[in-house]
Order: sequence, then structure tokens, then C-alpha cells
Amino acid sequence: MKTTTPNYLRLHSGARPSQTNDPQLTDEMATFWQSFTEQTGWRLDQRSRSVGAPKLLPVVSADQSTLSKASARMLAESAANLIVRLREAEQAVVRQEAELVVTTTPLADPEQQSDFSARLSDVLMGAAEGIGCVAAAFYMLDDDTSSLKMRAQYGLQPPRLVVAPRSLRGALADLEAMVSDVVAIEDCHSTDEVYSSPEPFASAICAVVAEGGVPIGTLWIWNNIAMDIDSTALAVARLAASSIASEIRAERLLRRVRSEQKTDITLKAVSMWQELQLPPAMPLAKGWYVDGCTHSDSPVAGSWHTWDILPDGQIGFAVAEAHSESLDKAMIAATARAAFQSHSGYRLKPNQLVRRVADTLWQTNTGEQLVSLLYANIDPETGEGVLTCAGSTHAMVLSSYGFRVLTKDSQPLCSFPDYQPVDIAFRLQPGEVLWAATGNMIKSAERNKRGWTQQEIAAIVSEHIQAGPHEVIPALWRSIVNADSVGDCTAAILCRQ
Repeated sequence: MKTTTPNYLRLHSGARPSQTNDPQLTDEMATFWQSFTEQTGWRLDQRSRSVGAPKLLPVVSADQSTLSKASARMLAESAANLIVRLREAEQAVVRQEAELVVTTTPLADPEQQSDFSARLSDVLMGAAEGIGCVAAAFYMLDDDTSSLKMRAQYGLQPPRLVVAPRSLRGALADLEAMVSDVVAIEDCHSTDEVYSSPEPFASAICAVVAEGGVPIGTLWIWNNIAMDIDSTALAVARLAASSIASEIRAERLLRRVRSEQKTDITLKAVSMWQELQLPPAMPLAKGWYVDGCTHSDSPVAGSWHTWDILPDGQIGFAVAEAHSESLDKAMIAATARAAFQSHSGYRLKPNQLVRRVADTLWQTNTGEQLVSLLYANIDPETGEGVLTCAGSTHAMVLSSYGFRVLTKDSQPLCSFPDYQPVDIAFRLQPGEVLWAATGNMIKSAERNKRGWTQQEIAAIVSEHIQAGPHEVIPALWRSIVNADSVGDCTAAILCRQ
């Protein structure tokens, strides 16, 4: 056989006409139109196959036709519409088979599916034409590496894509290609040939498609006549197999990047929503100033703080933290926040409110909704307060003379039913600060001593309270940002001036 120099650039050729607009008839369509002519006496004008309405030409005299031209045209138009739907379905199969190549990522929209399947078809076309062959196909291994399924093809009838997978057992050419990279079958009909082709062609090349040295499938290139397969043809097959693997890697990476971008947008929206839920620093009542901050190393926070003037005139003051290492901490924190807000409008003692939040978390629990919560009521006239805490929250009263600790660690809410927190009484004198925070703010052996000691927190507060209460939380924030990862943490102060 006369060989020609292959055009390697065809492996990376530009856009080609879509198969959707290819006017060539499949065997089934040709058979139908032949039967149509025999039964009606009218034949399809081949020039009208690529236009909208089919045109008919008589094959016998009008008197001998079994149908009038109008009736035959109606039948032909109905058949043409069915053929259009069939071609659309075939193209959908082409796209879906290509999608299964990147099955580890979410499905793309139809336009992206068409682009990826077209790129695979372009590589196959370039491989076949570069060697002077007529068809090519990519077979992909299933998850169990027990069978091979055709996922993309060029030069074959579209229905070949829906053929059931073929077993890897006994597929000697595919197995040999996975070991030695490429196999040449110069004459598939030769009695001496030990390899067989999955499609009825006269000669073939089978090359392994691999990612990171691991086979993921095979590339087959066929010709309809026996041919001498030289080293150049084998090199083209290897290059095409490598191109298919590259296209798959590129598509998976692109899908992953797009998915991460969508996730980032969602997380930013959640983060913005959380930030808008936090109250601003303000003089909460005459002679009282309140401020707080919430920080998270992850895109969304699992802790929050809040304060308000209650219906009875007292100050309500709270910090909370959801205990979870995954992103569901944001939802758990939001559930606890909603439960807290729904009960804070009633005349409840701190331990009663915390108990109701605990009951709500327990009743709505579909997993472990563990939450640490500290809640305090303070009378702005006298400075007398009552505080209840659950879990790993901390509270101290600080002044220029030192600090006194009000809390100790306990079980978080939703650890068990019928949670019974205990009230702790305290009093804020003028010039004193109530400091409250979630567990990560204080150093702990369980967290490899990340955070600050109580003495260090007291020193930061005492140093900056002299410049004004509005300087305390910014100083704590700077310490958090400049420190190593501390995870989620929330801190808030209530200062009696």
C-alpha cells in the first residue's frame, strides 16, 4: 500500500463541521427511504435532505403511484421530522458518553458537553486521518476495570455508542496495549493473527490511554483495507492516545475550577450574611458600651455574638459557638441563633432561656448539634447581673486591679436531653468590663495551647481600656489576626463606664 506523510497537526486541528448538520444517511434511514419509494412511487430528492421540507420526485407516472404527491409529501415530512429527532437523540448520546469520561465531576451544561465531545471527536478524526485510516474510537475502562465501553467515536455510525460494554477478559489487543503501549493489527482477517478487532475492519491499531501511568482505556484506529503499519503510524497512535488523556485531564480540571468558583461564591454569600447578622459596637444604654468580634479561619464562621435591651429594660448579652469541623457548623450556629432570638423576647432567666435553646437543638437534632452558649442579663441601673454558660465559653470581670473568672467548662448544649444549666450572679462596678468569649480564645492543652492565657487577655483589655472601650475589641482583633490559626473564635465586652 502506498503510504503518505501524515499531517501531525491534524491531531490538533481547529473546529470542524458539526456532525449534527451532516446530511449523510445512516443505513436505517437509507433503508426507510428505499421502502418509501417502493411503496409510494415517489423518491426523495437528495438535494433536499439538508434543507427544511423534503422534495419528492416521481419514479413512475402519477397514475401508477399508490399515493398522491400531497399525501406522499405529508408522509415524507413526518418521516423527516422523526429523522431530525433521531439525529438529536444520537447527538445527545454522543455528549452523554463523553460526559461519562469525566464522571468524577458534576455534569456540565449542554453547551459545555458538546464542546468536550467535539474535542474528543477532533482528536479521533486527526488520529484516523493522520494515519490514512477511516475510523477511530475511545474505549474507557469501568470502575471495576472489568469491561471497556465506547465513549467517543469518529467514522462509525452513532448507534455504536449505545452498544453494551465489552469484557476486558479475552480482549487480547487491549490487554497487550496496556502492557506495551500500542498494538498493530495489519490484517484482521489473517488466520495467523492472534488479536481481534472490536469492529469489523481489515486493519487496526490499539493504543493505551493512561493517566499518571495508570490505564484508563484504549484508543482504536481502523482502516477498511489491510495495510502495512510502520513506526510513524504507531507514533501517531501514541500521540493521539496522549492527547485524549490530556483532554480528559484538562476537562476535569476545568470542571473542578468552575465548581470551586461556584462554591466560593456561595460561601462568600453565606459569610456576608453572617457578618450582617452581627450587631455593631454601640453605647447600649446610658453609661454602658458594648463591642465584639467574630473570626474564623474557614470561609464561614461557626460562632456569633449578640446583645440587646430586653423588654424589661435589662441588657441581654451572649456569645455562642457550634462544635463542628465541617461547614455544617454555620447551619448549626444559625439554628442556635434562631432558637436564641425566638426565646429572648420572653421574661426568662438566663438559665431558663439556655434550657429552651437546648431543648430546641435536641428536638431539631438530625446529627450532633453541639453548641456552647454563654448568656447574661445585666441591670444597667445597678450593674447586677446573672450569667449562665454551657460548653467551652469563658467570662471574666476585668478592672485595673485585676480580673475574676466567672465560668468553667461544662458539657455543650445537645449533649444530652433535659439540660440544666446553673445561674452565676455577678456585679459590674463602674470602670469594670465583662469579657466573654468562645473556647478557642483561651489556651488549652487539647488545642496545643493555641490562644491566650487569662492573664494575657486581662493585660490586653487593661492596656487599651484606658484609651476608651472602643479600643479593646480592635486590639483583640489584631491579636487574633496576627496569631497562628486559632479556628473559630468570638469575643465580646460589656463596659460599665
